[in-house]
Amino acid sequence: MSEQVFLDFSLNFNLRQTKKNMPTIIYALFTFRGRQYKVNIGAKVYPTQWNKRKQIATISNGQTRLDNRNNEIVNKKIRSLLAIFEEKKNYLCENLERIDFLFEEMRQAINPNLKTRYTIMKDNNQLSATLILSQMAEKNILSENSRKIYLGYVTAFKEYLEAKGISNSLSAINTDVLEDYQQFLLERNPVKIKTLLNKVKGIVTLINHANKDKAIKANINTNGITYLEDKRSKEQKKSKQVPLTEEQLLAIYNYADLRPREVEARDLFICQCLLGQRISDLPKIFKGEYTITKLEDGNEVISFIVQKTTEEATLYLFPVVKEILERYKETGFKYIDLLTEDERIVKKNEAKLNRTIKQVCEKAGLDSDINYVEQIGSNITKKRKKLFELIHTQTARHTFITLMCRLGIPKEDVIIATAHTDTTMIDDVYLHETVNDKGTRLINSLKKIKGSTLFKIEEANNMVDTTMNEEETVKKPISTASVTNNITFDTLLDTQF
Repeated sequence: MSEQVFLDFSLNFNLRQTKKNMPTIIYALFTFRGRQYKVNIGAKVYPTQWNKRKQIATISNGQTRLDNRNNEIVNKKIRSLLAIFEEKKNYLCENLERIDFLFEEMRQAINPNLKTRYTIMKDNNQLSATLILSQMAEKNILSENSRKIYLGYVTAFKEYLEAKGISNSLSAINTDVLEDYQQFLLERNPVKIKTLLNKVKGIVTLINHANKDKAIKANINTNGITYLEDKRSKEQKKSKQVPLTEEQLLAIYNYADLRPREVEARDLFICQCLLGQRISDLPKIFKGEYTITKLEDGNEVISFIVQKTTEEATLYLFPVVKEILERYKETGFKYIDLLTEDERIVKKNEAKLNRTIKQVCEKAGLDSDINYVEQIGSNITKKRKKLFELIHTQTARHTFITLMCRLGIPKEDVIIATAHTDTTMIDDVYLHETVNDKGTRLINSLKKIKGSTLFKIEEANNMVDTTMNEEETVKKPISTASVTNNITFDTLLDTQF
């Protein structure tokens, strides 16, 4: 126990129900280290006969003898508990090793008859807090990949507890500890603000699961935590994730001077860009693990449950996607195999895919300079890299969503394919709008105004330009001999409606 501890809290009493006209349980309440504890004292009172200010049950000539008798029992119980409570505080002042188990000590003193609950808490405290948090991850985090990330958060938190000499028990965890953990991460190894906050908020998520778990009932207050602030604007947060334009996708797909491994990487990436799926869900599509539904107009869509969120995605397979799927139907993948059942090989090949797609994009001429903003700890830094250096499999999801919205598909329809439950993630993460995009939408909306003298759009010599700014475009491949098929983006997205 390295921090100062002051047992300067008091015992208060509150009712479980305050409105019903029937006897209700009385709780003893106290707060320690940012956590509020409550214990059933084993007595009841009518809400109308409880003096909240004096914290006692009312004794009155206007009540029946039975009511007064019951309330006197309550008041004797309260007086006794107040004395026991002070004695227990004195005991803890002399037995410092028991302070980490203060809740159990106080609860047993307040109501020794709560044997079942006390036994549960005693068993929980015999387990380490990080073991319980790991159990919460295994029980509540459905996606296998996400579960591994959360277990990594628990490992990092355990290292912090050991480094600080803090007891690895639920009763030792509070808002002060969690805020100190945040500072510990910042000072030990300054990282991107998003990475740091994910580690802290990941632990808070697991604690909240432990709070709700009927067998654990961790009772750890997480509402008062002051998190480090990400000072970047919404656009700055998105600045490192660069969605590709139609021209850039065509440059990648049309480029032919590639090695076999690069061809596989290109095809996988193009499929992602045209389907908007995470890399973890591509194997389902290539293996045909989906349901086909034929619509009334003759078109077909596929649907499957996505791995991360267990929500259903419904997709249309564009002609180029069908062509790519057919290409690998018989031969499979030789260099970047994501279809194997061996999870270690899949992870290795996902990393290989990210490396290889960068090489493909560099060859295809995606080498414009990209300026982006990062926050390391509390410091905001401006950085610059070549576009191809920033491209990875997640870029495809950003690309799909941004292009669909630019092409006029409502966000409410885009999430049918991405398996989001609402458009929040699209607005906050995936949709990248330039000033040109926003201005075009604004002008198009203003043009709908009719009959106004003040609010009208002047006729422009040229139509509003809906293309990307010059610095956001990509130079074309140097050799026209490297471009085959002369495929246009209309071909890529030809739905054959």
